[in-house]
Amino acid sequence: MAAHETIHEYYLHQHRNIENYLELCLIHPEVELVHELRLSIKKLRAFHKLAEHLFLNKIDEHIHIKNRVRKLYKVAGQLRDTQVQILMLSSFESQTGILYPEFSDWLLRREKKQVSRFSKKPEQVVPRATAQSTHRKIGDLLALADDETILDGAGKVLSGLYLQSRELCSGSMNSRNLHRIRTITKRMKYIFNIMAHSYPDFKFNQVSIESLRDIEAAAGHWHDNLVRMELLDKCLDKLKPSDESDKFKYQKLLNACKAELEISFNETSELVRKALRSEEAKM
Repeated sequence: MAAHETIHEYYLHQHRNIENYLELCLIHPEVELVHELRLSIKKLRAFHKLAEHLFLNKIDEHIHIKNRVRKLYKVAGQLRDTQVQILMLSSFESQTGILYPEFSDWLLRREKKQVSRFSKKPEQVVPRATAQSTHRKIGDLLALADDETILDGAGKVLSGLYLQSRELCSGSMNSRNLHRIRTITKRMKYIFNIMAHSYPDFKFNQVSIESLRDIEAAAGHWHDNLVRMELLDKCLDKLKPSDESDKFKYQKLLNACKAELEISFNETSELVRKALRSEEAKM
């Protein structure tokens, strides 16, 4: 099966992407640059998940690079969450015609602190000898693996993740389970994309890439609303407005956020169940 870009080349490409986006983010961590950095990290982590299954017992040092990438991913995620909330608040203010300067200023201060923190983290992610060795080891294994091994292994990884997501949505849905489904299905999407990139004819019949994208979009919207509630609660704990008009204004914002969170949770839960059940019916 001919590949557009070998899986080994694609793996190396993700390492270069992280380095490039990291360099750009250190100059000016714009929302989209941070987003692209996190996407590259997600793809690299998907490679690690795939490699762990393909080469069981041959990657004894993968934890070093994974832990260090995870730290950068977490800090970048916190920064992006704040940046998204700044945009969401601005949009809400435009729609309602009501300004929330205290919350806006609090978010901007939070962003500034996180930018400073983010700029210090990359020093901790500079490849060390063990991480470089692991990077080369995974790369060499991917370069030497035959197509059958990779295709068969990818199918097994995706099947395992699919079953996990099915089990989680078969019972009562709660925030914890929905978050886990969001994480699992996103990982499935990235592994799916890796395979489609290097093996254009790759097929996985248990779930479609379109369904995974729909789940990601809906769950991402729910996550943004969840973060909005968390950050607004933190801000109001410190703000404690004494003016009655401010109290009323922020209570309206809080009520609107709660309502939107509940709607997004119910819509995402319904979409997840429908998407995964419909895919099962096709099997």
